[in-house]
Amino acid sequence: MKHFAILPALALIAACATPQEQCINTASNEVRNIRTGISTAQGNIARGYAIFKSRESYEVVDVCYDKDKKPYTCYNTEYRTIESPVSINVAEERRKLANLKKRLPAATRLMNKSVASCRVQFPE
Repeated sequence: MKHFAILPALALIAACATPQEQCINTASNEVRNIRTGISTAQGNIARGYAIFKSRESYEVVDVCYDKDKKPYTCYNTEYRTIESPVSINVAEERRKLANLKKRLPAATRLMNKSVASCRVQFPE
């Protein structure tokens, strides 16, 4: 649930970013995604299983107020994140990790060139 609450805040921050910051953020996406994948794969290998996250809604009893400010019982929908273990093929996860680590240097070089280009294109 924490991740879902962060998304609107990130959208607001992105909307307030300067053109240079937006360009750099876009240029950094691939490296960020690869690093996230590496971290996830390492965690999965260390645990021996992956973690599947799902969002589940549930109803809670609450007190609401009508237009005359009279209280009445109502139901509100709230959400929680459920984490479940999922079996993985550890050998396949190791291959995926090796591939991600192999892709990282080239992606980092491309990111560095793109960030330099962003700084030239959008000086601050």
